[in-house]
Amino acid sequence: MNIRLSLLRCFSRWGVIALFCALPWLNAAGMHGISGSLFALDIFGWPFGDPAALLQALAGGAMPSLRLLWGVGSSLLLAFFLGRVFCGWLCPYGLFSEAVVALSRKTARRGSVAGRTELVSRAVVLALGFGLVLCGYPALTALSFPGTLSLAPLMAALDGPGRLLFDLLVLPGTVLLLEFLFGERLWCRFCCPQGLLLGAAAWLGARCGRLGQFWSLPVRWQAGRCSCKAEQPCGDVCTLRVQPRRKGGPDPLRCSRCGDCIQTCADKGKALSWMR
Repeated sequence: MNIRLSLLRCFSRWGVIALFCALPWLNAAGMHGISGSLFALDIFGWPFGDPAALLQALAGGAMPSLRLLWGVGSSLLLAFFLGRVFCGWLCPYGLFSEAVVALSRKTARRGSVAGRTELVSRAVVLALGFGLVLCGYPALTALSFPGTLSLAPLMAALDGPGRLLFDLLVLPGTVLLLEFLFGERLWCRFCCPQGLLLGAAAWLGARCGRLGQFWSLPVRWQAGRCSCKAEQPCGDVCTLRVQPRRKGGPDPLRCSRCGDCIQTCADKGKALSWMR
């Protein structure tokens, strides 16, 4: 079961990358069932949109279209019902970030930064991006690493490996290098505005679930079944430094629902599990 979960997550994210690499040629061949990028994606008529794109449109003084509102609403509803599954299962930057941190020789200290600090940091980045949009620079688009990475194959197909493609990739590439050097998922933890907005929707869904409508996909910790005592293998395996051993499960604002903690716990009493 655990191996299948890991493989499924791996195939899911590589499948997203393969899809966007193939999409320019599929669309050119007349197959338009799926089109766009992770800024604005159309899946057989159903739109999904980057929540930060709506903020950028509002800050730029543009009236958002109904389709943009529908697409952003779809993304937020997905997070509301299932948590930040996009971050853990679909985000192409998250795949590369996990890979470089795994290859890094640096070992980050567990619990070295409080989760509240991460949330405040991402809120500041979002506010700064919003302010730059007000000044005329489309910062929130530049800060969307999933969007830029998904758009890169289309830019390469249209213009070749030119300046625009370089501009799209230089910032994500620089951050990946820093993450390799520090052994920490710096962007996802401290900067990503999309993760903050999706996390807010996930938090709201979890709160509604606690009020009696159990529609979300939480990770639950059963203290009575936990046999690790002072050890924290489930927290150590989380590259986002989220602690799952807490009443009510890991913080929905920060947890990407990747399932790594559940896999680690499977051989140690199964105190962590998906629960409705």
